[in-house]
Amino acid sequence: MDDANLDLAVDGAIWGGFGTTGQRCTAASRVGIHKSVYKEFVARFCRARLPGSRSATVLILPLRWGPCINEQQLQTVMSYVEIGVKEGAKLLTGGHRLASGALAKGWFHEPTVFGDCQPKMRVAQEEIFGPVVSLIPVDGP
Repeated sequence: MDDANLDLAVDGAIWGGFGTTGQRCTAASRVGIHKSVYKEFVARFCRARLPGSRSATVLILPLRWGPCINEQQLQTVMSYVEIGVKEGAKLLTGGHRLASGALAKGWFHEPTVFGDCQPKMRVAQEEIFGPVVSLIPVDGP
């Protein structure tokens, strides 16, 4: 909300969305953010350096981050990234399989952030069970 401590909110959203690679029932894969602080929240969230991310810059908190459980789940994550793009969500960071170096031997996917999501988008409604977070601007609680 507009009165939140944004540093704390960003840290919680990062851990909630990407901790354990987003592969748990309690993953915060959807984050509603008050429109009055949306731009600042998004800027801070996307500046966080997530393990494996090629496009972010600062490490906010250490995460337990690893591969998807298997190739099928990695393919599911990749298909949801395509769905999000097709539905018009703005791909802010991530979106790719990690397939170089030591990560080439596993089922790793970049932490992925979609912005400007609408609540009816599939990436904002369905459980992806992967490192994908949808940011949804809201007017209030």
